Amino acid sequence: MIIDIAMNIADKAFQNDVENVIERTFKNNIIPFFVGTNYETSIQCINYADKYNTFSYAGIHPVNATKNKSDIKMFPLRHSKVIGIGECGLDYDRLLYTSKEDQKCIFKEQLEFKEHLYFLHSRNCHRDFMEILSDYNINGVVHSFTGTCEEMKDIIKKGLYIGINGCSLKYEENLEFIKEVPLERVLLETDAPYCKISKSYAGYKYVQTFFKENKKGFGCLKKGRNEPVNIRQVLEVFCYLKELCPLETENFLLENACKLFGSKLETLIKEKSKIT
Repeated sequence: MIIDIAMNIADKAFQNDVENVIERTFKNNIIPFFVGTNYETSIQCINYADKYNTFSYAGIHPVNATKNKSDIKMFPLRHSKVIGIGECGLDYDRLLYTSKEDQKCIFKEQLEFKEHLYFLHSRNCHRDFMEILSDYNINGVVHSFTGTCEEMKDIIKKGLYIGINGCSLKYEENLEFIKEVPLERVLLETDAPYCKISKSYAGYKYVQTFFKENKKGFGCLKKGRNEPVNIRQVLEVFCYLKELCPLETENFLLENACKLFGSKLETLIKEKSKIT
């Protein structure tokens, strides 16, 4: 069993066939966590998590910091299906959408809920990101990591996990980071419908599992769109680069997820195991 710690189920890319996507996900023994990026999508994700018996995050993505200055206290953070706060953090690659100042303000507001886990976003902002985190004692994961080995070490030193998806495998230098990251601090994700391992990516040559695709996605995957089932590809590339057994690594990563997300996830895994 694999935990996909990031699926953007509320994205419009899934609006016409979400049932089929989730059915494929569960058939492949994958549990997806749903990612909220503002109040509206956070509520949608919670509802989906209720429907499909999994978990979601609730929070404000940095690109929504200006146009969605919702009070985070209004979010149903104590809902039984909310596993953490997020997606929150900083993104300096997309300052056309919001300013650094607004991003920092919303990020700090969300970090005040220290009893929660955090699903964190960091793009081209490592110094400011770590400086803000230095004032808080939190647990969580920095998802879709594409930084350097030194940045990875800073994050791990802070006690956080590293989330790896297709975008983490884009360039040759990314593959070198994979070789260095400690297995005990890793979680895998797809960030679907984004971050698919494209043919142009450095890690693509190590992919072994391929799923049938067509333009409309009838009876199979939709061409060009990422889905949670593709987490198998992320696992394959990761294991090849680190010279690990995929089955043993899958079990180890499941233990990592349980260490971070705790008894709620352990209970869910037992429930899903009975069904399969």
